[in-house]
Amino acid sequence: MKLIKSTILIFVLCFSFTTIISSCSSDSNGELEEIMETDKEEEEEQTIVNSCSTGKLFAEKEGLVRVDIENPSTTANGWATVTSLLGFEGSGYLIWNGNDYFNEPGQGLMKFSIKITTPGTYQFVWNSRIGTGTSNTEHNDSWLRINGDDFFGEKASTGERVYPKGSGKTPNPEGSSKDGWLKIYMNRLGEWFWRSSTNDNDPFNVFATFDKAGTYDVEISGRSKSHAIDQFVMFKTDKSLSQATSAVWSEISCK
Repeated sequence: MKLIKSTILIFVLCFSFTTIISSCSSDSNGELEEIMETDKEEEEEQTIVNSCSTGKLFAEKEGLVRVDIENPSTTANGWATVTSLLGFEGSGYLIWNGNDYFNEPGQGLMKFSIKITTPGTYQFVWNSRIGTGTSNTEHNDSWLRINGDDFFGEKASTGERVYPKGSGKTPNPEGSSKDGWLKIYMNRLGEWFWRSSTNDNDPFNVFATFDKAGTYDVEISGRSKSHAIDQFVMFKTDKSLSQATSAVWSEISCK
């Protein structure tokens, strides 16, 4: 009889101990599985962004867009990714190594698709640099075209506007323009600088209007050899350049 009672007690103790261990193991495994699942989701999301076969989509948020410019082309297109001119952000910047195309926009074409959820008028500014030489009027510009409902330059002091040649609107800017493209320049030597001007000798700021929510393309192509571009921002006219340049990078998804 004593032997039976001892056996029963040992069984109960072993069962209770096993239950406790199992319970603890179950909780630990659940937490571990949750962590592993989170890591897996993050890895999958990063893989999707890095392997967008149809291109990346940059999301506007609260009237702000900030894009770290990376070459979207997998084949040589005249743009090189380099790191020699310090002061850039991210893993590098782009510099135009192709020929000068002063009157031929569309060479080395790059497209950046922007998802606009807050319609309105946005100013466009890129952070660029003169990549070679000692002149502030050479190696200082590239071509830009934004496929919004309106794309124009505007003089800050007067509100006067100019429209790219080929847009069907006038007046057109002084200097080169063609097929809806604007020449965008800056004149600061020896440093990265946030400035995008059009209209030669009388700089106008650059804007695009989006009448409704949707996806729009920002197109950049080579013009002056050795012009370097690091990033660009777009911000609604009720925002500021400083807000845009200090914003987080725009969220990226696949088209």
